Amino acid sequence: MDKKQQILHYYRVDRLSLREISRRVSLDRKTVRRIVRGYEEAVAQDPETGVEEYLSMVPRYRGSSRPPRVLTDAVIKEIDRWLKENDRRSRNGMRKQCLKKKDIHRELASKGFKVSYPTICRYIRRKQENKPARPTDVYLRIRHAPGEECQFDWGEVKLFIAGKQESLMMAVFAFPFSKGRFAYLFHRQDTLAFMEAHRNFFRDVEGVPRTMVYDNMRVAVVFDNKEKRPTEALMRLSTFYRFGFRYCNARAGWEKGDVERSVDYVRGRAFTVRVDFGSMEEAQQWLTKTCMVINGGQCSPLATGRDDRIAEEMDALGTCPGEFGCFEMAEYKVDKQATICVRNNHYSVPEELAGESVVARIYSEKIVVYNRDHQKVATHQRSYGHREWVIDINHYIATLMKKTAVMEYSEAFHQMPMSMQVIYNRYFMKNGKEFLGLVRYVRDNGVAYETVLEAADILRQRGLKEFTADHFKVAIHALTAVDEPFRDDQKSDAFIEIEAGSEDILSQLENAMDKGLTASKTNQ
Repeated sequence: MDKKQQILHYYRVDRLSLREISRRVSLDRKTVRRIVRGYEEAVAQDPETGVEEYLSMVPRYRGSSRPPRVLTDAVIKEIDRWLKENDRRSRNGMRKQCLKKKDIHRELASKGFKVSYPTICRYIRRKQENKPARPTDVYLRIRHAPGEECQFDWGEVKLFIAGKQESLMMAVFAFPFSKGRFAYLFHRQDTLAFMEAHRNFFRDVEGVPRTMVYDNMRVAVVFDNKEKRPTEALMRLSTFYRFGFRYCNARAGWEKGDVERSVDYVRGRAFTVRVDFGSMEEAQQWLTKTCMVINGGQCSPLATGRDDRIAEEMDALGTCPGEFGCFEMAEYKVDKQATICVRNNHYSVPEELAGESVVARIYSEKIVVYNRDHQKVATHQRSYGHREWVIDINHYIATLMKKTAVMEYSEAFHQMPMSMQVIYNRYFMKNGKEFLGLVRYVRDNGVAYETVLEAADILRQRGLKEFTADHFKVAIHALTAVDEPFRDDQKSDAFIEIEAGSEDILSQLENAMDKGLTASKTNQ
């Protein structure tokens, strides 16, 4: 029982005087009188609920009416001026150049006002609390038909690829009807990645939705006199795959809220429990597996029936016409180092093409080079560094044959697969030409580098002390040889003659053996 209830109990039930009540509750008699009068006034106004309302009422205390000594009118005027300036800058898209509270405090101090930083913070907080709230917007829930719409957006992911931290871009597709989600990793958020993400998505779902939804991303929209128009890449995609598209309004993420939430959800599901991967391909496989788990409804017991909705969505998609060519093509001249320079990075080509012109197809993750006869001559993983050299030793074998002394110092040697470097360091340190002969054999016959290591183990088990390229060729052939039956088209005239003669000899031998058996029985 609190003091107020105790006082009223003494007054109403025990009929004690105000003096006695004051003595028992250890309060001033004026305080007791004020509580009793408040009770009587409440009962007089409302006999039924007056007592309950009065007992539940929180007491109010009059604060000091002294004027503030530090927060003077001059200080308030100066703070209000800067707050008004901040509002003006926010309206003009200059949010990052608004003054913070500490900036306002510094300006006041420079003008000689002796006011503390907490005082400024309290004033600004009270002013913001008294500011009228913005009217709350009302949003309508939209019903989507299966296969009608798909939303697209980008999200950033930081992973460790082969021990090196990389910032990657994740392209996410989300179906509003079935909540199906699909995601793909790229190094950049550029046009090639944009096109390749769509190609991979349409290939995986084996269909095309009727409408794609985008925000104001640069790879999808161009602003021409404040009007939106699609980029060339989006026009090519929509023409090839026959889908419509629409854009969201600026700063209106709720217009494609499914994919906005899906970016965070997929990123959280895939790349919180695991962030280390051996390669980009391994990271993509993990992401694809995670999306399959999400789409299968295994992530939550509330997702019951998601398989049926996704199946209904897939059945409603339009026909996928095939795979779209997602690359840029350009012509380059091969320099004296047998490389071409693509966007500040060098890529090697066969040495015999030095000084000639070649054509390169630039994909989001690889570079493919063709000669004048449109024959593929080189394929490299695309580099997103600056002034990097991507070299294949197979492009320089003839030159290295002439300069074996400098092979160990060449960029081609150091970028060679680690398995081949191990082979050289163990068996060919004193014989570079033999090693290059082995490299040429491996290249010309399409032998995997792991097979070369297996061949080395076989040779070592045989007890050889010196190794040559021929030793490796024999061991590799033994590992890769496949027993095939002799085909009719491989039989020459001499072979047919020998085959027929051997059949006659076998027939004569069989007759002779039969006659011998008959004679032995007769003698018996």
